[in-house]
Amino acid sequence: MPSSKSTIGSKKKSGATPSPAASARAEVATPPAPPQTAAPPTAQPITSVPPALQAPDVIATYQTLYDTLGRAYWEASDLQSKDTIQGSRDAIYDILTDLNIAKLKASTALYLSLIPRIRRSNEALKQIQGDIDSITKNIATATSVISAITKVLNIAAMF
Repeated sequence: MPSSKSTIGSKKKSGATPSPAASARAEVATPPAPPQTAAPPTAQPITSVPPALQAPDVIATYQTLYDTLGRAYWEASDLQSKDTIQGSRDAIYDILTDLNIAKLKASTALYLSLIPRIRRSNEALKQIQGDIDSITKNIATATSVISAITKVLNIAAMF
């Protein structure tokens, strides 16, 4: 006579190994670890902006395209066209983001390398600012030099 006991919800004996199908599902469900993106410890700091980022129109050109595609999206007449445009816009957005990140990283390294030179030049500028009356007797020249030095020192104070 068959047993009337149900096996649904019953616990397996401890120490039992899972079936091969269960372990295959567990392996598929586990996402791989993300790749390491940090620079190796031996990497040299960036001391110049890459040529692609030096041209001021690179990022502006991508931004113009992104904005233009945005206008085209709203003017598209069917859903498939809108999807096509938005897919391109998403790709351009990713490029813009990466370009801006690269420019910020490169600019940060340049900025940090400039700080000591700016501080040294500020000391020389303060000296000239104090001695300008003895350097030139032209009041207009002395005034414009003092004004220009004051502006630079105010900006340089942010460093």
